[in-house]
Amino acid sequence: MVSLSKEHELTILEQQLLNNAAELVPYLQKFGTIIDEERHIPEEVIQTVSDSGLFKLGTPKKYGGHEVSIRAMVEIISEVAKGNGSVGWVVQIINGNNYTASLSLPSEALDSLFSQQEEVRFCSVLAARKALVKKVDGGYLVEDGFWGFGSGSKHATHALLNLNDVKVMQESGNMKMLLAVVPMSEVKIVDDWYTMSLKGSASNSLELKNVFIPDQYVVNHDTEQAITVELKGRDRYRPYVQLITSITTGISAILGLARGAVEYFVEKAPHKGITMTVHSSQAAVGHIQYKVGLAAMKVESAHLHISRAIDSMEDHVQRAEALSLNEIAQLQTDMTYAAMLCWEAVDMLMAESGGGVIADSNRLSQIFRDIRGGANHALTTASTGLELYGRVLLGLPPQHGMTLAYLSSQKNN
Repeated sequence: MVSLSKEHELTILEQQLLNNAAELVPYLQKFGTIIDEERHIPEEVIQTVSDSGLFKLGTPKKYGGHEVSIRAMVEIISEVAKGNGSVGWVVQIINGNNYTASLSLPSEALDSLFSQQEEVRFCSVLAARKALVKKVDGGYLVEDGFWGFGSGSKHATHALLNLNDVKVMQESGNMKMLLAVVPMSEVKIVDDWYTMSLKGSASNSLELKNVFIPDQYVVNHDTEQAITVELKGRDRYRPYVQLITSITTGISAILGLARGAVEYFVEKAPHKGITMTVHSSQAAVGHIQYKVGLAAMKVESAHLHISRAIDSMEDHVQRAEALSLNEIAQLQTDMTYAAMLCWEAVDMLMAESGGGVIADSNRLSQIFRDIRGGANHALTTASTGLELYGRVLLGLPPQHGMTLAYLSSQKNN
């Protein structure tokens, strides 16, 4: 259950969208096995999610979207993920990318993109495994490019791709991104997503060969907008877009999966015994009660860390102030630590669920597999976040790409 303080209450629209997501949970749960077996989300499910307005959370109101707050986006997507991890992941990725694109691209490009009748949905890959790119008159020519993993690409209309090669970025220490918008009609989806986790996210690799991208659809983060009190409304978030990406495309589905695991275990425990013992109800056993309490507290603690990160971000946005290095590190580590807490909670419940939990069709087994994959995402890997926080606390330079890119953009401005 979501508990929000008075100062963080959702708007009427946001609450309605949260209700829409909650109503979808039992519907989505019915598709768990089908989604995993078919390795993608059925179009029927995608259409139902779309009809519920849940692909427009991060889309600006001027383009027919809902433009919800960052906090509302996390809560709503978390609810979707309780129904199915792959669906929650795809909804998270598309909304986070729509939010990122709408804050990054020039208005002329956005007007053109959102003028089409089809609902605009962005997938993204922020690190190219291979990118042979030339600057040419009027834009960029991608001679040969390969990106993985393209979550949501099967259901996207456009891809948001970093044209900079990740190996070159690492070797040079320059972690700035060159983001380009490419219509999915120009993208080849490589069917290589064979995994134990988030199978239905269809996070296949993406390939481009000899594709021209006009300048207006390319965002060079070397020229990111400076923080200034002159920015109004939604534009105030533009200078912080890289850090916001850490929140909007990383943690929501993981939080929802963990919440769903606790709810499922609590629902089943009173009616489930413990094999080879006299216990006919798990709910009556002391060590199970302890584990449920500890798992629930881990998930609730994760929510508190996420809330702190959002509070910090919103506070700086409203005051038009840059985050200090310590604040950036704390925000990003909040996300990764929250993911770790969620994974630990599910792992604990899995260990107390008996042998039957290993069945692929068992809902807790699905959650266990999906959250393990989600927690391994680059934006939510706990070891990377904790290393970042430790380095900064010890007075050492950061190693995290998002941190370095944000600091560089503010230095340039």
